[in-house]
Amino acid sequence: MSFPRGVFVYGTLKRGQCREHAWPAVPRDIRPAWIRARLFGRADYPAITAGEDRVVGELWTFDDGQMDSVLRVLDQIEGTSGNQPHDLYHRHVVQVSGLDDHPLGDAYTYFYNSDPARDGFQPVAVANGCSRWDG
Repeated sequence: MSFPRGVFVYGTLKRGQCREHAWPAVPRDIRPAWIRARLFGRADYPAITAGEDRVVGELWTFDDGQMDSVLRVLDQIEGTSGNQPHDLYHRHVVQVSGLDDHPLGDAYTYFYNSDPARDGFQPVAVANGCSRWDG
């Protein structure tokens, strides 16, 4: 079985955001990308849930030997401990596409584990066919 070697990020872990320097390894590649989900935002960070909108973010790709440490650190940042009911986010595998719609393969990403509206998030509007959070 093959595991993803990338992580799709859509918020504070993107380049230029407050957690950009929290990554524990240097990526092999970073590229703009999108996934299908529903994006919500607050001033401090965003959240996604299952949905069909195009959520734009970045695909960070790593060498096989780096993924364990990358996921361990990101799980801590995102408040997940094996997708338990009390976790803030759950890590899932999603299909990722480039901005040119070319499939880039599977990657890990983090879905919010409760109702975003209950926690003060607002839906992010879709503009030009995409939604994105820029802080």
